[in-house]
Amino acid sequence: MMSRLPLLLLAVALYTVVEAGIFDSMYCGRHNCYEIMGLERTATKKEINKQYRKLAKELHPDHNKADDAHEKFELLVSAYETLRNEVSRNDYDYLLDNPDVYYEHFYRFFSHSTPKVDVGPVISISLIVLTVLHYLHRHSSYNRAINYALHVPNLRNQAKQLAASEGLLDKKFFKGMTKDEAKVKENKILRDIIEEKLDIKGGYQKPEWTDILLVQLLVLPFNFGKLSWFHIRRIYKYKIMGHALDWEEKDYRTRKVLGISATQWGGLDEEKKENVL
Repeated sequence: MMSRLPLLLLAVALYTVVEAGIFDSMYCGRHNCYEIMGLERTATKKEINKQYRKLAKELHPDHNKADDAHEKFELLVSAYETLRNEVSRNDYDYLLDNPDVYYEHFYRFFSHSTPKVDVGPVISISLIVLTVLHYLHRHSSYNRAINYALHVPNLRNQAKQLAASEGLLDKKFFKGMTKDEAKVKENKILRDIIEEKLDIKGGYQKPEWTDILLVQLLVLPFNFGKLSWFHIRRIYKYKIMGHALDWEEKDYRTRKVLGISATQWGGLDEEKKENVL
């Protein structure tokens, strides 16, 4: 499930873009700017200005009482604003010639204009993209950590013992393989053992759905309140009341001196903790 999360979030981002009508707000939306103005793509700037003045008189709601006059006039203005400017016209021509590169058009359009777009969907899309990147970074770090753990003698030996006890390293499973193929398969077995059955903790923890950026932002107020209460309690207990340090406070102060996180501290065995303390 977690391996599919980035694809799922990207699909949500694309759906949000479409549903929000962001692409429809670019240039003339689903209409062709040249067709709106009755022009060929080879039209000169002079021809564009002349045609706009002519159509503006015909379609302006003050003179045209048709039900769709206002909508047609807005489309005309959008078409004119797109084609009268050389930069936006070049971008629009590029869109016509390359209609499938959606996000390149998105970037080109928004980098050259300030359209009237609801910022809500834009912020949502940005958060989703950042969440995907954050998850991929966490997952990449986790994979590097597991690969490192495979070469730590203590962890590798524990994994081998577990694999052997479950019969996963029997020679029959490696029959007919070359030496390199057997090594790859053994590493895959040991990796699975390390991931699933060894308590390695620390920097080796696999990212969970609760670790993704969107979830972390949602629980940020709660975590901030929890952290504030933790420090208020510490100040009152040890600074004001002068109580002796308990193991929790010793752990906290030791972690701060060593510059390691609670997760990394939790990954150390008890003997190492006692030696440090």
